[in-house]
Parts: sequence; structure tokens; C-alpha cells
Amino acid sequence: MTGERVSNEMKTPADAAARKASGADAPLRTSVKIRLADGSDADCLAGVLLAREAHGRTIFRDIPFSDDKARAIFDKATGQRDRFGLIYAVPGVDEPLAEDGLLGFASVQAGEHFLGTGTLIATEQTLNISQNLSGTLLGGKVALRPVQAVRQLAKERGCAHLLVHVTNGENAEDADRFFRRCGMVTVGGNYSDLSAEF
Repeated sequence: MTGERVSNEMKTPADAAARKASGADAPLRTSVKIRLADGSDADCLAGVLLAREAHGRTIFRDIPFSDDKARAIFDKATGQRDRFGLIYAVPGVDEPLAEDGLLGFASVQAGEHFLGTGTLIATEQTLNISQNLSGTLLGGKVALRPVQAVRQLAKERGCAHLLVHVTNGENAEDADRFFRRCGMVTVGGNYSDLSAEF
């Protein structure tokens, strides 16, 4: 998983303006590297920033985002690698990660079934892609790479099953299409009573 790179066209207004200003006709390209979060302050800040952005695009955006909880998840994922993984999609350059440079990430946990013992189940708890990549070819590729890395991590940890939770409440149909294209099937679902007042 470490060092994996893919080069894809990145089409953003800034890229188009840069191409036009330079007179270049060829599309700009960026390479993407998939790696585990390394535990550095830079990785933590970038992860918290993207998690906050992603939280603002869910049905839970009315619940205040907690930097402290996000940092605790980061610390657990980087400190207990036998059971947790925080997979980052970063620009493929050999430079420290800028705070806003994280392209996407997936968080995965390996644990036992709540009623079973002796068998690990990998659960992808979140998959977040930078909003700047939404709707682009690169965004699709960036989303796919962490999913592939989660599969690899689950295999390396000896997990018998891999589950993916999608609970953001937004674009559920798009998420369903994406995960089906990744070869997954539904084995249940998450339901929310949005009409009830609690």
C-alpha cells in the first residue's frame, strides 16, 4: 500500500486558469500516493481539517464537530496499528503534507463480531474525499484507492469479513453505486427516523 501512485487529470478552475495563463494545451496531472497516516502533527492537522469538512456535508452537520474527538481517533489509529488503520490519499510528492493537502482518507477498524470470538471483521468506518475533488475524474480515483487499501489491510490483519458503513445521509444512491462498482453488496442497512423529535 505504501508508495502506490496513480496519475490522473485534475480539472479545477485554478488548474484551467493556470493552463490558460501558461499557454499549455496539455492537461495538468497530479500523482496520488496511498499511505497510512504517520502520526505526525502535519498528518493529524490535515486529517482533522478534512474530517471537519466532510462532517459539514452530512445530515449530522447540526451536531458540533469535535476536534478533540477527531484527534483521539487519529491517535488511536496511528498508535494501535494492529487493530486500526487511517489510510491517506496524498499528493505524490516528497514533501511534508500541507494542512489542506489531504486528498482523501479512509478509517478502518479490525475487531471481533459483537457476539462472536476468534474471528476478526474489518469495518470501514469512514471514507472522505476532499470537496475540491467532488465530481472530478481524480475524485473518483482518489475514492477508489483507499477502498483498495482497506481491502489489503483487512487481508494483512487476517480479517474474515469486510464491512463498509455509509451513514452520512447524503447522496446515498451515489454511495451505493460506488460500492457496488467496487464489488460489494448490501447485507443490511442503516435507518434513521428523521420525522421523530427526540
